[in-house]
Amino acid sequence: QSVLIFGIGGVGLNLAQAAAMVSAHPIIGVDLKQHKLEMGKRFGLTHGVIGGNDDLNVKIHSMAGSAGVDVVIETTGNSRIIEQAYELTHPDGITVCVGVPRKGDNISIYSLPLHFNKVLTGSHGGDAIPDVDIPRYIRLIKAEKMSLDGQITHEITLQEINEGLD
Repeated sequence: QSVLIFGIGGVGLNLAQAAAMVSAHPIIGVDLKQHKLEMGKRFGLTHGVIGGNDDLNVKIHSMAGSAGVDVVIETTGNSRIIEQAYELTHPDGITVCVGVPRKGDNISIYSLPLHFNKVLTGSHGGDAIPDVDIPRYIRLIKAEKMSLDGQITHEITLQEINEGLD
């Protein structure tokens, strides 16, 4: 399947890595920062696109096909990007919202495709089961099929926690 990821931060990097593990193609990342897209390519992105441009949809369709992307994952929580993610999703595809908009920041979509095969869903923390999933991740890392190397870009002290969150 083709995969499009909006937001190549910590979550987006690991989504790219997971998509690469299951041989998705193409794996397209969209972010506002070029260095994040470059990092994403080390974790499985086949293409990186700077977001916020009027021709973004045209670029995505040229990479994934005119019908749209099979799986679109939105990690930013930006309502306009959620709408764009849904718009770029293939009629038989799935849009997964990982990011959550602020309360009152609604999205507007054309819902008719939902009555056929198109899916719009939210992620519930990935539905992780730590007792099962953490050992699985450790096995993948030991088998060198998954890596966390290079994902930590900044370290802060406990006293700097509020500034770090900001």
